[in-house]
Amino acid sequence: MIFLRWLLIFMLVTLGSVIMYLADFIDKINAADVTKLSFVIYVIFMVFTLRVGSDAWRLYKMGDASAKAMLNKQESAWFVSDMLLTIGMIGTVLGFIYMLGTSFGEIRMDDVETVRSALITMGAGMSTALYTTAAGLICSMILKLQLFLLGQELDHVLADK
Repeated sequence: MIFLRWLLIFMLVTLGSVIMYLADFIDKINAADVTKLSFVIYVIFMVFTLRVGSDAWRLYKMGDASAKAMLNKQESAWFVSDMLLTIGMIGTVLGFIYMLGTSFGEIRMDDVETVRSALITMGAGMSTALYTTAAGLICSMILKLQLFLLGQELDHVLADK
């Protein structure tokens, strides 16, 4: 049962990723996120999603024989889910630093072109901040959901023993 729950979550994540790709949303993120941390978050998320799926498959097939070995692996996966949030917040800070550090250096209020250039740079910094925050929050939440469901199944298997 746990593997089927994981598979449902994985299929929804895959479907969402395909929809984002087809809607050119991934290209928009790539163009706007100057740090590219959104994609780092997504790659880490997918690696650990597949790891949770592997654990769910082993628990589904072997039951309590593999349950004890998974308990230690769960702690590192929970740590990574928190790190996704942290990376998202680091991207937020870097986005604001980029926005403030590059926007006002050569601005002259009497020159419309420098003001326009500053606003464009501010937009790129703000986009970086918001995209990395959103990526960190969403990926962390979905990974935590998977870990919670797997943890419940582990508790159930170990309690039956």
